[in-house]
Amino acid sequence: MNTTKKDFKSVYVSPRARDNILKYKYTGCDSSFISVHIMNHFWNWFVNLFPKSFAPNLITLFGFISIIVSYFVTLYYMDRMSGVAPRWLYLFNALCIFIYQTMDACDGKQARRVQASSGLGELFDHGCDAMITYLVMQTFQSSLQVGVNQISLFTTLWIMYVFFMAQLEQYSTGVMNLGHFGPTESQFSMMTGHILTFIYGEQFWFNTIKISNFEIQYNHFVLLVVVLGGVGTILLNILSILKNGNESILANIINLVPISILLGVSIYWGKYSTVNIFETAPHYFMGVFGILFALVTGKLILARICMDKLSPIQLIMLPLIAFILNIYKFNGELFDEILFTKAYFIVVLIVYIHFAYDVVTSLTKVLDIYCFRLKNKKQS
Repeated sequence: MNTTKKDFKSVYVSPRARDNILKYKYTGCDSSFISVHIMNHFWNWFVNLFPKSFAPNLITLFGFISIIVSYFVTLYYMDRMSGVAPRWLYLFNALCIFIYQTMDACDGKQARRVQASSGLGELFDHGCDAMITYLVMQTFQSSLQVGVNQISLFTTLWIMYVFFMAQLEQYSTGVMNLGHFGPTESQFSMMTGHILTFIYGEQFWFNTIKISNFEIQYNHFVLLVVVLGGVGTILLNILSILKNGNESILANIINLVPISILLGVSIYWGKYSTVNIFETAPHYFMGVFGILFALVTGKLILARICMDKLSPIQLIMLPLIAFILNIYKFNGELFDEILFTKAYFIVVLIVYIHFAYDVVTSLTKVLDIYCFRLKNKKQS
């Protein structure tokens, strides 16, 4: 199973990345009270329920699948991300987040338990997290009755931007700092949102809070807190990069180019679409940007773990130029926007799946391991 330079072929994993992943060591810190002092006891107990023959990446995959199921079941009942759904759906979504949280915490523990830690395991874990961020935010906002609109898309992509910045901080400093309010608290907050809808019903979120002369709905208030919390997190990421980063300021700005373009284009396209894309093809449209965000983030994670570079030019994003021209210059007459959006979604999805397959198969060869099963020591 050993791979030489001559027979090594990969679209995304460079020879430099292949050499560097052999040297990778994870460094991280978690200052979360809930995670360290409460949930960690449960996770340490739970991981021992898995047999030692169980591959850590299978645990990650199970958590990923739970969120995928949650997303599609929610999409089936609430395709407009609002409206009345069976009450059990909200409890089900909270349960799926809890399953994902547990699996996400236990995969690394299982890896250390069976001495199977590797850069591939971290890449697979955080790569899944990037896609899960999109899916879980969509289901969360469905429970909050936010609806299919510019607000829900921006909030989802903004949180994906926050996740990207956390990866960029680790890329620059070499340390994954989960902070005092991290993934565990965010996950419990979303579970709470689902449970509140289960208990009080969908109309609960249309109640208002009055602050002086300003009135805001419960659901919009929650999203405001989410966005402002993201702003605070990003500021902490920037401070850490400036203080402890190994990359220049210019290099970090360049790394932000693809993801920042995606955020800007999503806002412009959603606002000026000639066919009201949020009404005509909402999930294709939002899915395009969700997958592109996950893809670019996945490439940054690959570059971080393999100590490589992230290209500011992402070829898969070039069709976005055509969309902008179609709206800005040709008033939607250059091509059918809805058809083009659906076709682009399919292409982006295929590219994302190919990226995942290529990277996983390439790195398993480099590291001489398997992805979803443990290698028998006699085979080494």
